[in-house]
Amino acid sequence: MFNVKKILAFIFLPILILSNFVQVSAKAPKSDTFYAEINAPTQVGASDNVSLNFAQLGFRPAELNSPFDVTHLLFSIPPNWKLAAGGDVQIDYDVLLTGSGLAQLASAGNPYGGSLVVSFNNQIIGTIPLGSTGSNSARFQIPPEALTPSTSDGRHVLKIALDAQFSCQYDVRAVVTIKDTSILNLVYGVTPPDLNLSRLPAPFYQANALVPERTLVVTPDAPTAGELQAALNIMAGFGSMVGSTADFSLINSSRVTNDDLATSNFIFVGALEKLPLLSNVVTLPLKVEAGNFPNLPPASATDGVIQLAISPWNTAKSILLVSGKDEAAVQKASQAVSSGKIFIYQDPTLAYVKDVQPLMDSIPFVENFTFQSLGYLTETLSGIGRSTADYTFMVSKQQLFTRDGYFELLYYHSALVDNGLSSLNIELNGQVINSTALDKASEELTAVRIKIPFGILRYGENRLTISGQLSADTSCDESGLSDPWVIISDQSNLHLPEANALGAFQYSAMDLKNYPGLFVTQSDLGDLAFVLSKTDTTGWGIAGKLAYELGRVANPIISGMRTVFADDVSPEIREKYSMIMIGKASTLPILNEINENLPAPFDFATDTASERQLQIVYRIPQGVSVGYLELFHSPFNIDKTILLLSGNDANGLALSGDALLVSEINAQVSGVFAITNGKQVAVGDDQAIFSTVGDVVPDAEAVVTTPLPAGTNPALNTAPPDWLMPLLIASGVIILAIIAFVVRGALAQKRAATVDLSRSEEDDNADEEKSE
Repeated sequence: MFNVKKILAFIFLPILILSNFVQVSAKAPKSDTFYAEINAPTQVGASDNVSLNFAQLGFRPAELNSPFDVTHLLFSIPPNWKLAAGGDVQIDYDVLLTGSGLAQLASAGNPYGGSLVVSFNNQIIGTIPLGSTGSNSARFQIPPEALTPSTSDGRHVLKIALDAQFSCQYDVRAVVTIKDTSILNLVYGVTPPDLNLSRLPAPFYQANALVPERTLVVTPDAPTAGELQAALNIMAGFGSMVGSTADFSLINSSRVTNDDLATSNFIFVGALEKLPLLSNVVTLPLKVEAGNFPNLPPASATDGVIQLAISPWNTAKSILLVSGKDEAAVQKASQAVSSGKIFIYQDPTLAYVKDVQPLMDSIPFVENFTFQSLGYLTETLSGIGRSTADYTFMVSKQQLFTRDGYFELLYYHSALVDNGLSSLNIELNGQVINSTALDKASEELTAVRIKIPFGILRYGENRLTISGQLSADTSCDESGLSDPWVIISDQSNLHLPEANALGAFQYSAMDLKNYPGLFVTQSDLGDLAFVLSKTDTTGWGIAGKLAYELGRVANPIISGMRTVFADDVSPEIREKYSMIMIGKASTLPILNEINENLPAPFDFATDTASERQLQIVYRIPQGVSVGYLELFHSPFNIDKTILLLSGNDANGLALSGDALLVSEINAQVSGVFAITNGKQVAVGDDQAIFSTVGDVVPDAEAVVTTPLPAGTNPALNTAPPDWLMPLLIASGVIILAIIAFVVRGALAQKRAATVDLSRSEEDDNADEEKSE
């Protein structure tokens, strides 16, 4: 007899397995960047006012809890604004009181007590008594003495502090919610931007900006490889300085439009005679005339020259010129800019760069060292919220892949720290390696030994960041809202023994999802080279975006990447550098030498990845743009990595860049080969038996090629084909019909068996009667 449950399990198990092929794309995290839409005057001398609610400034509703609590709002004004008297702040807030002591509090004659203290740039501008529960609003003028920024980077700070000490005398909890409907009204005048090279990345980027800045890094139309290298190192430098997403792009001179001139900041890089936009237009501290510096001091004849000026096309914008009399001078100037730390003298808008010291080829091996031996003193982290201490140390090549390294943190903190809400985070080269909660025991000197994860160290400078997230213990002592503190001892130490013989080849997992970490093995990015086409401006732009991101991730002190053209890749670059190659295959001559090493070799006639080693290959219809990404070990040095970004046309090449730069698309990238249409990404590895092209290119034509040798068992990684869902539906209908037929047959057999049994019993009874 049939078991119906087993039949159902047998039938539907394959369906459940097939349904798991449905691909789910990860959503990118929401950006925390907020910009207000402001139509501000740009004419010098003009004045205006602007009204912004806190939500437009990126503020989210904040709950302040009794007895003491605080919240902040930070913002930057545009470089050509100067705040003037007449502005004010409106604070919208809710008050909620709970607890058994409410009745006793009301009978005391001062039913609520407590207050909100409002400060602007460390100047108290008003106090709000907590006189009633529910929704409330209060407005305060901003006095002239409070208009000067209180932070080193020029940001303004609005601080709202709760003082509700009545909660210390009664069993009452007060919660004050600062609403994002609160309003900041600013009055400002328009002035020329205050230019100072020592304040980079300003004026090209400002944290918590009211209005976003857009900056174009401009190269000559026919740049040398050295000029492109200078531009890319500047892009990496600004990525490092900013540390987050910002609007920086690299373009060549002839692509600058009138709209760009009116709306953008500019960073011009290269020889003066190849930058026609500068001729007789821009007023610079060191005059530019006929493609030369006529007033260049003789002692600076070989120096890099860095100049900052007001844009002649929009006086609210700025221009940075990175140049020199020869290519070597341009390189020096660009690396100085990439550091973000330009030393100025009498003129804050002009600097000469005599020399730049690159990262040494050999760094002394030191196994054990303390913060004190590195030149750091005992550090105090204090104040409610986040505060940090940064430490830089050098790592030699012998230590790079050690598995036995550790960091020992020695610290203690005040009893005013709220142990339930306070912690220390330790980051090494931007990656969290430990989080330690503060407790009663750690008020005494405490040691925590933290193992350094394998592969996280870089040759050269390494950054260790200790961040304290501190909250005050609001236990109603006499001190009120006292600042908590943590002491980081200068005897904290690092142990970095010599590694066993192990190359980067053995360490690195060859997978596109590990970008950009695969290329961040040296602190200055000095073992990475961009390989570009001489004429492909699309590829240059993609390289600029990638350089910015590499700088943001690697945070180099000075960016030292190399750039070469694809028809002139020297033996030194081949043997000593990892490479990022960008361009259509037919524009990259070096691919002719290594095409067979690619996961999917190229057909140079069509600029398509042929995948000819696979069983099924798709022919892409004419006019359809696709981008390719390929990752492989360098055939010139197995310890180095090559990443190729390509496309079957210019649009396809741009799509390959988006696959690394656009988070929604990048979330789909993995393996060693990927193809994208700008929305979907199909991925594979060099062991796949089916082409990935057909998954993302509609109407692609399948071509059967020579099957793989018997005995191979390659991994299959494909997205669901279009016919899968209709097949499942049709199969379900057929399966239900089969089930009905099987069940019906089973029931019929059961009835027949019952009849036979009944007849058999009747015959047995008849036989018994006869025998009697």
